[in-house]
Amino acid sequence: MTLYMRQPQKSLVKMLSGKIFVDTNIFIYLLYEVDDKKHSACIDLLKKAREGEVRLWTTEWVIAELIWFLHRRKKVWSEIELIVNSMLTTKGLEIRNKKWLLEILVPCKKVTDFFDSVNMSILLSEGVNRGYSYDRGLDRWRSFKRMEP
Repeated sequence: MTLYMRQPQKSLVKMLSGKIFVDTNIFIYLLYEVDDKKHSACIDLLKKAREGEVRLWTTEWVIAELIWFLHRRKKVWSEIELIVNSMLTTKGLEIRNKKWLLEILVPCKKVTDFFDSVNMSILLSEGVNRGYSYDRGLDRWRSFKRMEP
C-alpha cells in the first residue's frame, strides 16, 4: 500500500512564499508599548523580515495613516520623518510606491506639508493644475493655481 500525499496547490505555495501585508496597527504596536505581548510580537515580526524569514509588504496609504496617527499623538515632524525613513529602509519590508513616498517627503517641513504634497502629486499627475482652497500653503506649487470661491 502506498501513501499518497497530495501536493499543495500552486496558489497555496505562492501564497505561503509571497508577500504578507502589514497594517498600520502593527507599526503602532511596534512603536508604542501599550500591550507588551503585541509589542514583542511586532518586534519579532520585523526581526524575521530583516532575517529573510518573511516578506512583509505594505502600502503608501498605511504609511500615510501612520503619519496621521503620529501627528495626532503630538509627534513633531522631525520625529515622524525619522520613523518613516527608518521604515522605508527596513530590510524585508517592501512598501508600494516607495519612490513616490520618498519624493513627497523631500519638501516637507511639517505634517500638513505631507498631506499637501500627496494631493499635489496626485492631482498634477492627473493634469489638474488649479483648484479651490483657502490653504495658502498650496501657493508654493508654481504649477498649481489656487483659487478661492
